[in-house]
Amino acid sequence: MFGRLIGLFLLLFSALAVAHPVIYKDGIVASSYNMESYSDNQLMYSWSNRWASGINYWRFTKDDANTEMAFAKTNYLLHRYNGESSQANIYLHGGLGVADSEIERKATNEAYMGGVDADWETRTLYSSLKFYYFNSPKVTDITMTQARVGISPYEAGFDQLQTWFMLQAMYMPVTSKEVSITPLARFFYKNVLWEVGASTRGEWLLNFMIHI
Repeated sequence: MFGRLIGLFLLLFSALAVAHPVIYKDGIVASSYNMESYSDNQLMYSWSNRWASGINYWRFTKDDANTEMAFAKTNYLLHRYNGESSQANIYLHGGLGVADSEIERKATNEAYMGGVDADWETRTLYSSLKFYYFNSPKVTDITMTQARVGISPYEAGFDQLQTWFMLQAMYMPVTSKEVSITPLARFFYKNVLWEVGASTRGEWLLNFMIHI
């Protein structure tokens, strides 16, 4: 009986944890989040179940002009709540690096970033909110706010394909003064997650994450 309970807990944890910024100790996460207006690529190593560090590259595009930033980045699990059938998390993000911009004027300089990321989820419901802030002395400050809600039509085990349907709202004034609304589908199987979608203004979305 005890072994079954442990197995059920691990199954629930693996289904919930697949998309988190910090995973289990010694875990490695490679991720790439892409739309026409921005790209966020990371390679992170989890030193513990609360702290991960690695490298992070961002691209912001407006009228075919790019601002690019590369960081040595850390993610930290500030708080986790484990309910009977749900989980909630708050993460902090920070990084130091360099920026290069064509949007304002051609400039390469030091850059800094910080952020907070919160989520709540069950096996069939999902919600998240994140805010990122980027600063460089010769580049306009950049902010990104993103919210998501989602639903899965069925419960799936770790060795089965999990499907989610989500709605994303994003506001990133460096690329557009309008809020971008994007319906998307999320799939994950074992340690691989991928997402596809398109915004209401015709901007494609393609994301993936893999952890080992």
